[in-house]
Amino acid sequence: MLARLELILDNEQIDYRNSSNLQGVIMENIDTGYAQVLHEQALNPYSQYLVKRDGITVWCINTLNKEAYENIIKRLIDSQFSHFSIKNEQVKVKIKEKRLITMEKSELMKEFYEEEGQRFYNIEFMTPTSFKSNGKYVIFPNIEMISRSLMKKYTNTSSELDMYDEDTLQQLVECCEITRYKLQSTSFPLERVNIPAYKGSISMKINGNNTISRYIRLLLKFGEYSGVGIKTSIGMGAIRLYEFTKNS
Repeated sequence: MLARLELILDNEQIDYRNSSNLQGVIMENIDTGYAQVLHEQALNPYSQYLVKRDGITVWCINTLNKEAYENIIKRLIDSQFSHFSIKNEQVKVKIKEKRLITMEKSELMKEFYEEEGQRFYNIEFMTPTSFKSNGKYVIFPNIEMISRSLMKKYTNTSSELDMYDEDTLQQLVECCEITRYKLQSTSFPLERVNIPAYKGSISMKINGNNTISRYIRLLLKFGEYSGVGIKTSIGMGAIRLYEFTKNS
């Protein structure tokens, strides 16, 4: 199952730059044994990020399978988790409201088989996004890297379906193209390092058949929970999908 816990925060001082601190808040409020399990995993079954919506600060915590939901979101949705502090108690934050959204992965598959794909998909990168290749950061959207990231994240959190396949990945690369973009370079602060990244939006055109369009839609909708690229568990790579545009 996929789940998102949205926490409405009563503090306007914090933004995505505090996201790595927020990961620490999660670890402090879940079982220490499960926290250790998470530290040992190469790809985490959760993501989290902070965004501003109409002046409201929203902390989103996403889990990508049932085990992560039981051990993270169910612990944090407890009414006793009503406030927290970051930066060595210097910043105190009150949680004003909690909202829970859940979706079974079977719903994504049902949509894949039953609903027509679209020719265009718009993707917003809501928090700094970056990829790493051959030891270097890649700070411009790349169909291959976006698709590979989402396919691996899906496979890593599913016991039933292996989404990663090099032939399928190559088909996506050949049949999809970025036709428009509105991006800005930025960075994501992590301890004493600033990770090169980008934010903004792109329009993706599907030149392949309907199956390809449905498949990329499935990956992108999953990506709204998983995030894309590196460091999604500390606040990077949060995306939002706009399925259709009138671009031609």
